[in-house]
Amino acid sequence: MAEGAAWLCERVLPPVPLRQWVLSLPKVLRYLLAYDGKLCRAVAKTAMQEVFRYQRLRARRALGLTSTRQAHTGAMLAVQRFGSALNLNIHFHALVLDGVFVVDAFGHPAFVDLAPPSLEDLHRVAARIAEAMLALLRRRRIWLDDLDESEDPVAQRSESLAGMAKASIAGTLVFGSAGAKPVRLQDARQWVPDQVERAGKALGFVLDAEVRVSADNRFHRERLCRYLLRPPLAKGRLHETMDGKYAFELKSPWPDGTRVIFFSGEELVARLSALVPPPRMHLVHYFGVLAPNARLRKQVVPEAPEDPEGDPCGHSVAYTETRKGRTIRRRWVPWAQLLLKVFSVDVMICPKCDSRMQRIAVIQQPSVIAAILDCLSRKENPP
Repeated sequence: MAEGAAWLCERVLPPVPLRQWVLSLPKVLRYLLAYDGKLCRAVAKTAMQEVFRYQRLRARRALGLTSTRQAHTGAMLAVQRFGSALNLNIHFHALVLDGVFVVDAFGHPAFVDLAPPSLEDLHRVAARIAEAMLALLRRRRIWLDDLDESEDPVAQRSESLAGMAKASIAGTLVFGSAGAKPVRLQDARQWVPDQVERAGKALGFVLDAEVRVSADNRFHRERLCRYLLRPPLAKGRLHETMDGKYAFELKSPWPDGTRVIFFSGEELVARLSALVPPPRMHLVHYFGVLAPNARLRKQVVPEAPEDPEGDPCGHSVAYTETRKGRTIRRRWVPWAQLLLKVFSVDVMICPKCDSRMQRIAVIQQPSVIAAILDCLSRKENPP
């Protein structure tokens, strides 16, 4: 999460304002996208096309452009598979450029800000997304009204996986009686949600675009990227009870006052198993000028420093050779620098003399490693 956020801020996202667009999907569509990577990408692409269409139309009216093709925008989209209660909830978080690039006569792109979308705009875009989604499903001969369980691809692959996915989406128990829900701890004081409507809605699709981050606010940009790339479970909110069950604390209470949900060990594993994506299903996608083959990508994304030591992310470079003889250049954040970045702990500082520790050897022989560990374990205060 931290490494990916640093990469996005330093290598992908241009230094322009960003707006987070969040799209929630109907429950029946969440099940279809959970284990179908191609359909999930097609749905995400369709949603981004409608958002880009809205931005280009506004840019044409505001800037007096002769065509919407003169306005270029981009987005990084993260597919999140989880809800607040560890339930299977496929939805999209997209960091969209809060404006458009317009290419001048010399071929240089210039960024122009756009006004924030109104509630009516969100309703209109959500309606267009819903219509485009239904058209996409019709072209693929997928009917949401009468899904045939005998043709369910998830059930054909694994009936237990399909059962866990359906129970996770519905919020019911997998191993309990049909329709039974886990035990909850509710507060006597019910939480009253904010009555101000901020999201656009249409046919079960909910579109929100309230969060915006400025171009020069590096802290909030990286924090927002971490939010998009975060894992589904925070260990600090999961506790084992005296009777062997697990209590999961919600980040925010539900409208009925629910603050804690209890799971047995089997139910917790079933919930987490449903959140695991299938092999080769990408959860991060790039669109518009941020797409890999976009014509303007090299002109808008930040340039990589020629000197690796001058890299603000602290990335290291390695060269690996594939089976076909190709050499691939890889970048990653060393573990020590990543620990310093996340936990503010510099493990390379000697606790005795406060100097920087240096690597003197790399030991790979199992017998030598076993001898060193055995010697250390005999000390009164082992490390």
